[in-house]
Amino acid sequence: MTWTSSNGLELRDLVPAGLRARWTARGWCPNRDLYTLFHAHALAHPGRDAVIDDRGTLDYAGLDAAVRRAAAALAAGGTGERDVVGVLLPNGREAVVAELAVAAVGAVALPVPDGRSPADVRSLLARSRAADLVTTPERAERIRRTDLPRLRRVWSFGPARPGTRSLDRPDAGTVRDWRPARPDPESPARILVSSGSEGEPGMVAYSHNAMAGGRGNYVAALHTGPGPMRNLVLVSLASSFGSCGVPVTLARLGATLVVLPRFDPAAALRAIERHRPTHLIGVPTMLRRIAALPERADTSSLRAVVASGAPLHQEVRDACAARFARPVVNVYGSTDGVNCHTGRRPEAWEPGLAGHPAPDVAEVSIRDPRGLPVAEGETGEIWALGPMTPLCRVAAPELDAERRAPGGWVRTGDLGRLDPDGALRVVDRLRRTVIRGGVNIFPAEVERELGAHPALAEAHCVPVPDPDLGERVCACVSPAEGSAAPSPQELIAFLRDERGLDVRALPEHVVVLPELPLGPTGKVCTATLTRVAAEAVAEHRPPSRPAGPTRPAPTIRPTDPTPKGEPVTDTAAEDQRYVFDNHSEHAFDQHRFLAAAYDPMTTERLEQTGVGPGWNCLEVGAGGGSVALWLADRVAPGGSVLATDIKPERIPAAEGLEVVRHDVVRDPLPEAAFDLIHSRLVLLHIPERIAVLDRLVRALKPGGVLQLDEFDITYGPALLMPDAGSQKLYEEFQEAKTRLMIRAGADPAWGRNAAEAMRRAGLVDVDPRPRLELWEAGSPGVHLIAHHTRHLRDAFVDEGMTDERLAQVRALLADPSFRACSCAIYSVQGRRPR
Repeated sequence: MTWTSSNGLELRDLVPAGLRARWTARGWCPNRDLYTLFHAHALAHPGRDAVIDDRGTLDYAGLDAAVRRAAAALAAGGTGERDVVGVLLPNGREAVVAELAVAAVGAVALPVPDGRSPADVRSLLARSRAADLVTTPERAERIRRTDLPRLRRVWSFGPARPGTRSLDRPDAGTVRDWRPARPDPESPARILVSSGSEGEPGMVAYSHNAMAGGRGNYVAALHTGPGPMRNLVLVSLASSFGSCGVPVTLARLGATLVVLPRFDPAAALRAIERHRPTHLIGVPTMLRRIAALPERADTSSLRAVVASGAPLHQEVRDACAARFARPVVNVYGSTDGVNCHTGRRPEAWEPGLAGHPAPDVAEVSIRDPRGLPVAEGETGEIWALGPMTPLCRVAAPELDAERRAPGGWVRTGDLGRLDPDGALRVVDRLRRTVIRGGVNIFPAEVERELGAHPALAEAHCVPVPDPDLGERVCACVSPAEGSAAPSPQELIAFLRDERGLDVRALPEHVVVLPELPLGPTGKVCTATLTRVAAEAVAEHRPPSRPAGPTRPAPTIRPTDPTPKGEPVTDTAAEDQRYVFDNHSEHAFDQHRFLAAAYDPMTTERLEQTGVGPGWNCLEVGAGGGSVALWLADRVAPGGSVLATDIKPERIPAAEGLEVVRHDVVRDPLPEAAFDLIHSRLVLLHIPERIAVLDRLVRALKPGGVLQLDEFDITYGPALLMPDAGSQKLYEEFQEAKTRLMIRAGADPAWGRNAAEAMRRAGLVDVDPRPRLELWEAGSPGVHLIAHHTRHLRDAFVDEGMTDERLAQVRALLADPSFRACSCAIYSVQGRRPR
């Protein structure tokens, strides 16, 4: 079967139709579309709890009424069976209503996990040829429709705004006259977005039968006992793992779905006590953080704790079993089309064991590189085929050619083996294998053993390039609460002497982070860690040659030019007035935490300038180079980016990017040379900021745009949680930081004053955009603040704060209940008149 959307997207079922028919004949698929299944539950149990979110409880009758209103609005607006509909909403009832309404009109839902970057969202909508998007009014305003010519309609809940349509306000007659579509159960229903933890997110198309049948069967097998399931799903409902929510918990099972707007360990624990779920469903990292909370709560309603999305290590499993006194179920799954779990018997679990594959979900076969079955007990690639097998990859025929085999089999890219009793053991990702001098090393094995170290909370291994051996293993670790991170030597000794790890598999680099970065689905983001590890290793490895072009540009010449090809080694005197010393051992982390906290805002604003191929850009005070690299990618082909900094060695090399040591106060700039100039948190610190601003304006071409991203630190961020006693400590810390910055020459009010200064400098169309955020424990902004207690330790001591008080600040920031309002950061754009 081939399905073609109204915008020309083709989705072809790679499983033979006869095989699909046999699965249905055996009762493994319900052979009804998702909305029909859901509506039957609403008729049978109208008063049953359907969705519980931060707004309260919605029963099946109320949810069905909301779905019918939304579906009627979609249909009246022209959305139908040949459309792909993007859904970009946080966890909550509106996300549930939107997805079921899309199914009710026979369209295909493309849920996008909350937290995806604007570039990812744009890519997903473009490649899927989506005709519609359901999102919040705020996000709708940021969608650049010119980049998405096939996107015909944007919907949101509540009153319609310019450029959007209301999804929940159709007139009564429209709702009364609407009739649900009855799409073929084998036609596409949902497009799952892969985690993208190791690269650009992909898309996989699933049918109604695959979602409700195959995926539904594996969730149904988790339930025993009286009454319907009540599933607290911690992950994004838009994620692959989150598809156990709407299509399965509601449509297939008629059960209760409990969700949080965002993951928070303390809120999750309160939700268990208040809403009495039978199953707690999340990735191991989330479950570990809940189990580690000191608070006590009544969790007796739970019948099982379900872990998926990442390997479950012994220590996390044991911690969850001890905390909840319930079976911990390990689920092995892949967006590409396989699920298997260990079941509810505690004795059935051991590291790497994924349980017995079920034929009503997916049959498993272990194959060698030629695609032939291996002998029993041998390791090979896991292949899968069954009722949950997807139709195909979306807009990626090259991936179908690589990852699908004749007969519809899915090549998962995972390594595993089958025990004599048929149980599946997962070894690692095939594509995660590190090849060190020709020796294959499985990171999952190293991670499993690192997880046994009592001083570590998390561990994840990634490859780093090596000129001699090709790759080496880098272990990225975070310390357990209250523990100091072990030294690399201690970790190596632990792995070798206590855990017996093969010497060839020992990690040769160790990077310590406060917490490992998570992607939108809650899993550790391998792509981010790989980049961080490579930068950290390069930072400490003596280079055989300069890491990138650090030389005077043809149009910018420092007063003390750096000889071509030689790294800068003595510039400390030039930035001694800068409170965040670029020569400090902490500078690498300062750049990294700044990028994590503010790159999304910065690049979103830069996108609004229209920056693209052929533009000439200047990045002033480029720091770690993350924004400069983003610009270099945007302006290719034909454009160029000049990145300047007093200490530019931390900026990596890239095509179209030139790096120059340059003092923006002292060194000249060319006039009328750049289409776009960007500077973040630089002029704030420079007493000569007005003179520098005038020079930046003159460096713009007529019509060119200047963007300044700057703090207003005169606004005292309010501590919202955890208690009044902590407020005094937090205010003491913030006031000390303000004083030390003023003492170093910073203008604390520069952020809010920048717009007026840009107007006085002659720019037009000046557009200031202030931004405030909720800072929570574990958020990028809080990591940045905690880093300042170390980076600026000496300056804080000069302002009267002791090491003990700074340690108390770090403990406060790590408190799971910590909540504070961020400082105001202003992103201000202005254009030089033509």
